[in-house]
Amino acid sequence: MEDFTTTSSRVCIYSISDDYSGETMTNPMIPEKYKKLEYGKVIIKKHSIIGSGTTILPGVTLEEGTSIGANSLVLKSTEPWGIYAGSPIKKLKDRKKDLLKLEKEFLGTK
Repeated sequence: MEDFTTTSSRVCIYSISDDYSGETMTNPMIPEKYKKLEYGKVIIKKHSIIGSGTTILPGVTLEEGTSIGANSLVLKSTEPWGIYAGSPIKKLKDRKKDLLKLEKEFLGTK
């Protein structure tokens, strides 16, 4: 998570996930040779905000300024400065960048 990011309550961020297809076994007690796990870093870039109840799966990057609506499912990386929502997420519109001026004021770097 980079600076000025926010996660609301009940946000779940996973860097590992089981394969739910039925081709392999699932369970923490099963040896890995019987499972197909998906691994991937989750990167949350500057000025991103994640709404309550959202789930983010492995390998996702929320680009700078991303806004995710409540109760969303994030399966893929986002574009910078977009507002997303849904299950799975869809881009609704572009997000304003006015807060970048406020960041400079806050940091004293006008």
